[in-house]
Amino acid sequence: MSKSNRRSTESDTSRPMNVTRKQLDWTETRPSAAVTEYISALTGREQTDFAPLYETVDPEALDSLIDSSNRSTPVSISFEYADHSITVRSDGELVIKAPKSSIGR
Repeated sequence: MSKSNRRSTESDTSRPMNVTRKQLDWTETRPSAAVTEYISALTGREQTDFAPLYETVDPEALDSLIDSSNRSTPVSISFEYADHSITVRSDGELVIKAPKSSIGR
């Protein structure tokens, strides 16, 4: 599913963050599914351990807005979900920022 996996650490003196970047093909994976899937993988918790994504963002709207097949300009949507900062881009990039302490719990 993932074309590449890159993990880096971003410095922020108030709140150290782990940043995970995934490059995906939105024709193979819906953005809304990728968000919940990768949050689950990063935290080591089941997807059902978190509030439904629709309580944060409309999954159908997210998928529709990110669908880049008919877009001439890039789209980027950012939101908070399950204590993580999420950015989904129409070019296939999924960026998940999490406090260092939450990874692998």
